[in-house]
Amino acid sequence: MAVDYFTKWVEAEPLAKITKANAKQFLWKNIICHFGIPAKVITDNGTQFTGKIFTSFCEDFHIQLVHTAITHPQANGQTDVTNRTILKGLKTRLGKAGGQWVEELPNVLWAYRTTSRTPTGETPFNLYFGTEAVIPVDIGVPSNRVQTFDFNNNEEKLMTNLDLLPEARDEASLRFAAYHQRIARHYNQRIKP
Repeated sequence: MAVDYFTKWVEAEPLAKITKANAKQFLWKNIICHFGIPAKVITDNGTQFTGKIFTSFCEDFHIQLVHTAITHPQANGQTDVTNRTILKGLKTRLGKAGGQWVEELPNVLWAYRTTSRTPTGETPFNLYFGTEAVIPVDIGVPSNRVQTFDFNNNEEKLMTNLDLLPEARDEASLRFAAYHQRIARHYNQRIKP
């Protein structure tokens, strides 16, 4: 699993075993080929991330590889929180799917990507693509979005959304910083001097 720190976009792939080669392949196929080369990758200290295959791969692409301290796994808290959210979504859907979690993973990822995240106030989908996804509830329902859709003006609206994307990301960044300040303030109030 990989999570973009700012947008909260998540990529995940079901694997029977996480090997060094699998980790390298996941980074290549799911991250670099879709989104470009990341500046930094934060991982735990699993051997699949500390071994020569993965570290050399990151060095070849000038990716800064940061391993969280064994004594402080909370340093990669974003991934832990996202893991819990994805697992909760899978458990909820497994009752309906009869235990076929591999088939349900794309559905859970879609739900996660199209749900507004508290830190940014935006959906990961919107922060990546500059527009909200058309979700199943929008199809066949007389919603404002569906009723006002005009095929002839669609390209113009998409271009406007893309022009506004940097501003939307700036606003999300401000909400993100304010969210972290609230969390820190709450945490600091609980700690006794």
